[in-house]
Amino acid sequence: MIFRKVFTSSIILMLAAEVWSHVEIEAEDYFFPLEPVINFCKMADQCQHDFVPICAQDSLGLARMFNDICDLYEFNCDYKKQYQHVKIDTCKFEIETATEGFKS
Repeated sequence: MIFRKVFTSSIILMLAAEVWSHVEIEAEDYFFPLEPVINFCKMADQCQHDFVPICAQDSLGLARMFNDICDLYEFNCDYKKQYQHVKIDTCKFEIETATEGFKS
């Protein structure tokens, strides 16, 4: 009987410790991001334009098209933004509205 109580208590404590460790990690990620701040100005200076259109998205979920990756770096540098390259499908609405002018 005592063994069962000790065993059950230890399982409950282990589960509580597991949940608490996840809470600490999430709070740590919120206050101390794992990704370092990227120096987009330096990357823009070293980049060669290839004029391959890309889609990028910021942390708020706003997506937009750029002429190429260098254009993305320059925009982030000039406007102090953090747009990241994402799949082209994310900018599907922008692509459709841009091509509507060519259909007429």
